[in-house]
Amino acid sequence: MDAGRLNKRIKVLRLTKEADGFGGFTSSETIVHTFWGAYKENSGEITQENGIREQRTEIEIILREKAANQILLSDVLELESSGEKYRINDKFDSKIDQYTTIKAITI
Repeated sequence: MDAGRLNKRIKVLRLTKEADGFGGFTSSETIVHTFWGAYKENSGEITQENGIREQRTEIEIILREKAANQILLSDVLELESSGEKYRINDKFDSKIDQYTTIKAITI
């Protein structure tokens, strides 16, 4: 694992419930952690549904294993440079090199 490759700042967002003061709750995204990672786009496709075009990009993020252990599969990742949000699909650990690969897709 080359530390120089970890050149993208990645925010981890998690849905949290907050009391709204009227006996109910509202959900909002809260930044839980911020990490450095390596970012690579694997594929992208443009789909059209109901007359609306949408681009879906599949990415791969490599993080240090200790940092990635704090990420849940239900979390949302946001690249700090572009502001794009990604949903996590898969998470793979490499015990030999002490890093984790996360595959995600745009929301």
